[in-house]
This record gives sequence, C-alpha cells and structure tokens, in this order.
Amino acid sequence: MNVKDLVEEFCGWTALKELMAIIFDERLRAFLSALFLTGGRVSEVLSLIPGNFELRKADGVILVRNMKLLKRYRKIVKEDGSKGWKTERLDKTRKTFPIMLNEPFVSILLEWRNESKGLLFPSPSRRDDDKNVLPLTRFWAYNNIRKIDSRLPKELRTSLGLNRPLMVSEEGKVVKVKNQLNLWLHWFRSQRASQLVSDYGYEVIDLVDYFSWESYETALRYARKGWRGLANKMQTSKVNF
Repeated sequence: MNVKDLVEEFCGWTALKELMAIIFDERLRAFLSALFLTGGRVSEVLSLIPGNFELRKADGVILVRNMKLLKRYRKIVKEDGSKGWKTERLDKTRKTFPIMLNEPFVSILLEWRNESKGLLFPSPSRRDDDKNVLPLTRFWAYNNIRKIDSRLPKELRTSLGLNRPLMVSEEGKVVKVKNQLNLWLHWFRSQRASQLVSDYGYEVIDLVDYFSWESYETALRYARKGWRGLANKMQTSKVNF
C-alpha cells in the first residue's frame, strides 16, 4: 500500500474518532492511539515502554524519548537504471518529539501507559532465551486491522478516504486491482504526518525532525495538504482582487 499514491490528505478528527469508537478492545485502542500519535511503524510501537513517555503538564505536552527506530529507507539506483528504495535495518532511536496533551486519544494512551509494566504491548506467550517477555507480533497487529477493515461502515470508509479503487502501475499502464482500499497499519503513520501539516502548519523540515528522517524526499511523500488544506491557505491569504 503506497503512501505516495494512496494518502491524499488528513482525513480529519471526526473520522478518526468514529473509527476509534467502533473498537471495543482496550489494548487494541491503546495500540492504534500510540500508532497514530507517535507516527511510528508497527514494530517500533509494539516495542514501546512506559519510560518512553515523559509527562510535562506545565508545558502541555508528552515528550517521547528514545523510541526505537528500527528501519530506514535509502534511495538507490538499480542495475537496470530504475530508481527504488532499499530498506536498512537499524538499532537506533528517534530524536525526542512532543505530543500535545489536548489531542484526542492521548487519554487512552496515558491510561494504558500508567497501567503497564515493562512493555506497553507484551505478548502473553512469547519469551526470549532468557525468559524475558517479548512484545506482541506484527501478525497480531495485521490480523486485527483486517478485522477492523471488514466491519467499517461505508460512510466511515468514505470519510477515511478508503472508498475508492486501488490503482497500480503495471508495464506502463495504470490498472485497477481492487474496487476499494483496505485500512492498513501504515495509514496511521501517514495520517499523523498529514495531520501535523494540516493542524500545526508543519513544513518539510519539521517533519524531518519529528520522525527523525534523513531524507527530505521521505517527508515530501507524507506532507500532503489535500484540496481542503490548499483551499484553506487560499482563504486565509490577504490577497485582494
């Protein structure tokens, strides 16, 4: 599911709240809240611990410190001359970044964090060789997002930007693969980036800092204002005709 082609703009808080309202499992609600608010990848969010979050009420923020950064994409030129992206596995951490305390879903995340010991999302059965608890798996996350997708009302699917065909390029032609998009996990990361642009006016350089990206090209893939954002900039301008 390609972010560049499939995410046009921030879907809006109303649609996100409606989405969260149909999720009754507390752990899953906390996971999706963390997935959106941190803008992290699935494996990075599953590795979170309570100590990653520093509550600073006086400043109105939560500071997220030392969140794992597990992979990065580097642009390469393939043997046939075409361009692509190479995944590099990392064992680094993101720069410290803020989450505003007054944002929706923060209370869900904080309540789960306050009740957690060790990992925020520990597996009930997985252990390493030293008997240490391991996080839930990516399969758990993907399985649950498929279940959510299967019961999305048509109206909500439209509000989330999913009620449109999946088009891909094949041999120089654009063809329709599916009649509608599925909700996918990376969608939450792209929506967070778009929301930062839409609500806070983040520029590309701000997104680079927030997500600890090294490439401005990566930020450009996410910095979508959509037609609403573009129209808003036109409406708030001081141009007189």
